[in-house]
Amino acid sequence: MNNQNNEFLNWGEGFTAQEDEYVLLDEGVYNFTISKMEKKVYDGNSSKIPNGCPYAELTIQVESSKGTANIRERLYLMKSMQWKLTQFFVGIGQPVVTGQVFNPNWETVVGSKGRAEITQHHYTNQNGDDRTNNQVARYLKPQDPTPALNANQQSQQMNQKQGQMPQQQMPFPPQQPQQPFNGQRPQQPFNGLQGAQGGQPGAF
Repeated sequence: MNNQNNEFLNWGEGFTAQEDEYVLLDEGVYNFTISKMEKKVYDGNSSKIPNGCPYAELTIQVESSKGTANIRERLYLMKSMQWKLTQFFVGIGQPVVTGQVFNPNWETVVGSKGRAEITQHHYTNQNGDDRTNNQVARYLKPQDPTPALNANQQSQQMNQKQGQMPQQQMPFPPQQPQQPFNGQRPQQPFNGLQGAQGGQPGAF
């Protein structure tokens, strides 16, 4: 299957400068988001996966204090892998019932969130160099109480986004007219006609 990463570059043509920054996560449980999914057909040399097997290649994005980690995961559509398919779709919140036929909603996979146990995998590449990457050991059920190591990281990002939102100023409430104390009518101002003893004008 061809994609943009497989496009050729031409001689004498410029290219976009990029750095290969791989974020290696510490082992533990993390919140994740599925950022990409491609439907592919296996064509390799594995003794466990036969050629022609359909599979979904996922990009699992994890936000951490080290940066954004992207983990590649494969879901093979094989009867021997039904346990992993069940674990994945339960983990992202789709209504899976054990023992019953389940038709997954592939259209909503991208953007789905969940929690997974991430491990470090050590291997030797084709050049004989020792390498380490991250792999998904298991997907957790939504009701699993195990806390995620990057829970605080996501909360900080949400707070930063909320802090960037402009605050709306509330209008001042209209002032209410002052009511006379104890229901009495306010005193009339002194007009010079009343006597010092409070008598009526013209009275002796």
